[in-house]
Amino acid sequence: MSFEEITQKTYCPFAKPSKMGPGITIRTADVESELAGHRDIISDFFRTAAERSRDGMIITFEDTSVGITLDALVDLTRRFYTVLTELFSSVYVPDDPQPDERWYAMIEGELFFLVSFAPCYPETSPRYTHGDRRTYFLLQPASTFERHAKAIDRQRTGIGRAFSAVGKPYDVRLANVENDMFKAVMPIGALGRHIPWWIPAGDTAEQKADNNHSTSEARR
Repeated sequence: MSFEEITQKTYCPFAKPSKMGPGITIRTADVESELAGHRDIISDFFRTAAERSRDGMIITFEDTSVGITLDALVDLTRRFYTVLTELFSSVYVPDDPQPDERWYAMIEGELFFLVSFAPCYPETSPRYTHGDRRTYFLLQPASTFERHAKAIDRQRTGIGRAFSAVGKPYDVRLANVENDMFKAVMPIGALGRHIPWWIPAGDTAEQKADNNHSTSEARR
């Protein structure tokens, strides 16, 4: 199944009509080396995204191990952003980010968001891959949201209803978090919890989410 087929099955009306730029395929588990080899393609996409009215860029990870579990997806996300910090000086990952702090990654002057679709997500999740064992990263430039701002405001309620009608979770609280770092990896269970993928390997994704929640509560 291709990513295009996955988006056609999604209940989000924004994903279906998206105009994508050239995609990238990472064929092995050596994510770092392969991503570095695609630097120019990534750079060109973000440099021209607004001019060409592009809504996103797809990175396909063919190694089935990188998204087979939530822990694997967390590790992949951390590795992905780490590579970007090495390739682009405009990308940085704070050591101690807070949900109410504004943060977005930026390449070639274009802010962007990361949305991941992986086989670790169950059928009830909006990030479900419908049996496809590959993992997909959708990089969405901020300019696409600026172009579609009116439609987003008008359809936001409709998105929630569409997901609810088929028993799929849609949590507006996660969407409204100011810091985009906290949205990069969607939890499988409670959507209100954030998974701190930037914390080095050790605890499981769920343990990291629990620890992060406890720390956030203590700071209030």
